[in-house]
Amino acid sequence: MAQKPLREVQAKQLFRDHWSQEYAAGKPHIRFAAVEKTTDLQALSKEHPWLLEGKVVVKVDELFGKRGKLGYVNVAENYEEACTWIGSLRGKEVTVAERTGPLNHFIIEPYVPHTAEYYLALTCEREHDVLLYSAQGGMDVEEQGESVLTIRTGLDQEPQLDALPEALRPTALGLMMLFRSLDLPYVEINPIVYEEGTPYLLDAVVRADTTAAFRQQRTWGAWEIPEGFGSLPTKEEKRIRAMDARSGSSLKFVLLNPQGRIWTMVAGGGASIIYADAITAQTDAKELANYGEWSGNPTTDEMEAYTSEILSLIAQNKREQALIIGGGIANFTDVKRTFAGVIKALQKHQKNLKHLKIFVRRAGPNDREGLKALQEACDAMKIPCVTHGAELPMTAIVAQALST
Repeated sequence: MAQKPLREVQAKQLFRDHWSQEYAAGKPHIRFAAVEKTTDLQALSKEHPWLLEGKVVVKVDELFGKRGKLGYVNVAENYEEACTWIGSLRGKEVTVAERTGPLNHFIIEPYVPHTAEYYLALTCEREHDVLLYSAQGGMDVEEQGESVLTIRTGLDQEPQLDALPEALRPTALGLMMLFRSLDLPYVEINPIVYEEGTPYLLDAVVRADTTAAFRQQRTWGAWEIPEGFGSLPTKEEKRIRAMDARSGSSLKFVLLNPQGRIWTMVAGGGASIIYADAITAQTDAKELANYGEWSGNPTTDEMEAYTSEILSLIAQNKREQALIIGGGIANFTDVKRTFAGVIKALQKHQKNLKHLKIFVRRAGPNDREGLKALQEACDAMKIPCVTHGAELPMTAIVAQALST
C-alpha cells in the first residue's frame, strides 16, 4: 500500500461529491472555496457568493500539520480580511519541520460557531478497520492517550457505534463507508462538530492508497496527487518517473539531500530498504543523498539512462562521495547486461566524477562477467571502485563506503 496525502480541498470534495445516499442522514454540510497560486480572489467571490456573507475561516492547505499552532489558520471577520491574510502569505517560502517550500494553496470555509468539538479518525489493520473517537477534539488530541476510544470492525462488517453520541453515529457510519469505498487508508476529522442538527467537518486529513488508483478513476484516481510539502521533484526525478512509467521494469529514485555523501542504486525493493537502514544506522541520516531502487531486469539502455540521471546529480555535489551499487542474489536479472548500462553512463559522465568512489556488492546471473567488466571499466576511467559478489555479506559494503 502506497499512502499519499490529499489536500484538505481534495478530501472535502470527495466527501461532498461521493457521500452515499444510503447514509444521507449523516451527510455533513460542506462548503469551501479553493485558492491556488493564480486564483483571482475577486472572481472567486462571484463564483462563491457566500464568501461575502460574514465571518470565514481561511487555512493554508499545504500538506503539513499543526497549522493552528504555526499560525496558518485565520478566522477573518469578512472576505476582505481573508484576502489580505492570503495576500500576506501566498507565494512566501517557509520552513516547516526542516522542509522548505512556497505557500500556494489555501482553503476558505464559512465560520461555524460551536460549543463542543469531537475527534474522529479511521485507519486500517490487516483484518480490521479501526475507528478512533474522542469527545475532546481540537489541538493536542494526540496527548489524550488511552482516553481515545478505539472501535475495531471486521473488514466486511458494519461498526458498532453505541459508544458515540447518537447525533454523530450516522456521520461516523457514512465516513466509514467512504473510507472503504474510496480506498482511503487514513481519514482524520479534527474537529467534527454538530450544531442545530447539522454535522460539520471543520478540519480533515486524508490519505489515498495510490495502488488503488486504477479502480478510483471516477473519484480521485485521475487526480494529480500532490507531493508532500517541500518535496517538489527535480527534473532528474521527473525523468526517472517517466522512464519507470514506460518500462516493464522498476526504476525508482527519490532525492533526499543533494549535498549528502552517500548515494545508492540498489537492486530490489526489499534490499533498498535494508541498505537505507544500514546506512542511517551507521551515520547521520542527512548523509544519505537518495533512495534508489531498480529491479525487474531492466535493459542496458534503461540502466544507462537511469544511472546517467543519478550521476548528473552526483556531479553537482563537490564533496567526496560514495555510490553504493548493491543488491542480493538476483533470480533472473542479468547482472552483466544491467552493468553494461551502468558502464555506459559512467563513461558519459567520467570527467565530472572526480569526487566519487564506487562500492559494489551484487550477485546473480552472469555476475562474474558483469562485476569484472565494471571493475575494468572503472580502472580504465580512473574511478576508484571495489566490486564484490556473493562472498561478501550484502550490507558489509556499507561500512566500506562510509569509511572513505
